[in-house]
Amino acid sequence: MATYLYYDTIRLNKGTGGVLNMSEVLLRHMQLSRDDRVEAVSERHPKLYALAERLKISRFIFDTLLYNFHRLRMLLTGEQLFSVFPNYFLPFTLLGRHRDAIVVVHDLQYKTFPQYFKRSKRLFLSWNLWRAARSEADVVFISRSSQQDFERHFGRCEHSAVIFNPVDAPRPAAMAQATPGAAQHERYLIAAYHYYPHKNFGGILALFERMRRAGLVDFLDITGNGAAEVERMVSALAPEVRGFVRHRGLVPRAELLRLYVGATAFISLSTSEGFNLSAAEAATLGVPLLLSDIPVHRELFAGYGFFVGSAGSDPYRLARYLARHERTPPVWVHAAACTPAAIAGRYLMLKRGALSFTQVTP
Repeated sequence: MATYLYYDTIRLNKGTGGVLNMSEVLLRHMQLSRDDRVEAVSERHPKLYALAERLKISRFIFDTLLYNFHRLRMLLTGEQLFSVFPNYFLPFTLLGRHRDAIVVVHDLQYKTFPQYFKRSKRLFLSWNLWRAARSEADVVFISRSSQQDFERHFGRCEHSAVIFNPVDAPRPAAMAQATPGAAQHERYLIAAYHYYPHKNFGGILALFERMRRAGLVDFLDITGNGAAEVERMVSALAPEVRGFVRHRGLVPRAELLRLYVGATAFISLSTSEGFNLSAAEAATLGVPLLLSDIPVHRELFAGYGFFVGSAGSDPYRLARYLARHERTPPVWVHAAACTPAAIAGRYLMLKRGALSFTQVTP
């Protein structure tokens, strides 16, 4: 039986959005393994974790102290312990090259949007990612697009794998027999993610305005943080449109799933993504997708979503896509592979040598 220590110290940063959601789902399902023992740092060291939370100690510092403590303990006792870091940062250590570690690289947004990151933060991120590329850790990328982006800047990792994010989106029980869009009288687009510059809310609002004028939808529903920023952008819309944009804020998980299922379509016009977990949740539930034409969206949703390119916002083409989707709902081809149990199993297999480090397919 292998033992894993999962560094859920990402919880110390409440603003990590989808990365935090992915980490929570992955941890929960890794812990269900009958063949392995998986412990969260917050559970193995509850008092230290609480102290770090209270004193607002940096995740990197806290992880570094704990990781080196356990590395020393392993050298003294011979205990076999693997460490899982679900978000970028490999702790600094002089005790080996992280052969016992798994680290997840999500995306390189700071490279795409450097203007939104302080120079010190950009240097810190680059240092961490450069170290990951030259370590002996298993570096997991959440898409091939993310891996290719990483390799352009930092080169190939000694041990790397592509494993998609776990998608935890069970259909609400009350709607188990419903088809997308059929459970609501209102026709609305759903944009279920926090406000960040790369999410391109300006493009979303513009496309919604065109679709509403064409009679394809009535409302745009937005969830997550960023109500003030969205309201500022909505105020610039035409008066006959702005009243039909609804920012619902943070909604309970069950309500979010109902919003997915009842939507005319999910919309995401992001300019950069590592995976796009919200779009994957919607696709798992059979909801039509309106997506920006970026590499990761093509990688994940080709044959399922509608890609909004230079001519892609033509109302006639949008209407045909929505009608075809309603008439013959497709199945997202990665749905089965992205179940949380399947993804957790792939992570646990990394240290068993059952996966090829260089030829891993999602």
